[in-house]
Amino acid sequence: MKTGPDNDDSLTIPVTRLQGFTLIELLVVIAIIAILASMLLPALSRTKELAAEKVCASNLRQVHLLLAMYADENEGRYPLEPTEHNSHPALCGMLERYQAGTLTSCYCPRSRFLEQFATDPQYTPVGATDSVIDTPENREAGNISYVYWSFLTNKYCPEATGPESKKCWRNPAFFIPRDLRTTGVRWIDPDGPKPAASLGERWVMSDFFRQGAPFPHLRQHARGLNVVTLDSHVELIQGRPRDNYR
Repeated sequence: MKTGPDNDDSLTIPVTRLQGFTLIELLVVIAIIAILASMLLPALSRTKELAAEKVCASNLRQVHLLLAMYADENEGRYPLEPTEHNSHPALCGMLERYQAGTLTSCYCPRSRFLEQFATDPQYTPVGATDSVIDTPENREAGNISYVYWSFLTNKYCPEATGPESKKCWRNPAFFIPRDLRTTGVRWIDPDGPKPAASLGERWVMSDFFRQGAPFPHLRQHARGLNVVTLDSHVELIQGRPRDNYR
């Protein structure tokens, strides 16, 4: 009988069956991925918000530098607006003349998030609406994402009369009209309250806010508001704005 490599049983290659994952194993893997994602996504979201908050602080600092330039050329006086709110056509026009492209810095990176509360008439002042997003219409009207605090009068709730006036959002008992100067404050009402504060505490601009609404950057109401002060530093203020306003 002929023998040789063709008839050598020792050269037979065994067949190995490939085994796939079972349904249970796949479900376990999917569950583990879902758990990890649920743990990581909030952390990533918060990191993104903190980054936006830093950009927001940088915006406030940049705008204040231009305001300070204006003051240096106008005997130390900051621009004086009719009210303290976020609609400042004269201010926006002045900033754009000083440095083209500045209006981009007048809009918070979270303005889209803020818009849903700014345009909701259910928040105080009830019935009032604002707009804080960067659009050609808002630029023309001077509607920005920040509040400027060198102003002649407060913005009142239209419905706030009699005893209800104490519930007015821009109550002058808390938000006092004043004319900002590089050296401090000239009070609009000489007989009104004059809270003591240093230059590093005097508000120039702040994030936009409405009573009862969440603050920017996923911070709950009264839990973090960017404020730039007369000495050009930006601080994250904790607590209610009416208690911290200086």
